[in-house]
Amino acid sequence: MSTVLEGGQPERPAIQVRSAVGSDIEREVLAGIEEEGVPYVVTRPRTAGSADDLAREAAQRSSLDVGVGIDAQGRVSVAHELLREPVAGLVSNGAATTSFARSAGHNAARIVCGIPLRL
Repeated sequence: MSTVLEGGQPERPAIQVRSAVGSDIEREVLAGIEEEGVPYVVTRPRTAGSADDLAREAAQRSSLDVGVGIDAQGRVSVAHELLREPVAGLVSNGAATTSFARSAGHNAARIVCGIPLRL
């Protein structure tokens, strides 16, 4: 679903990142996305949720159909709107490490670009 900005311009396509807290983990996810050259938008959820739930919400809001969720415990999840479950291998078990977070950002962007994932 495309949003129209003031002046009639469409919203720029971007990966949606729903992050419960700003942290090193969030910075690493964003750095990974940025290094792949894909734009992103960060939003803060009003209510707490799991990383998987946040990722699904983000994917539904993204015009690129890809979303990343980061919950208050530092867990990271990558989702695609057309998949019921988060992308296999792109969900941290417990709090993510900074290297996993950066890799998740890279892979979220790579899904958008249609290039092989870094696993």
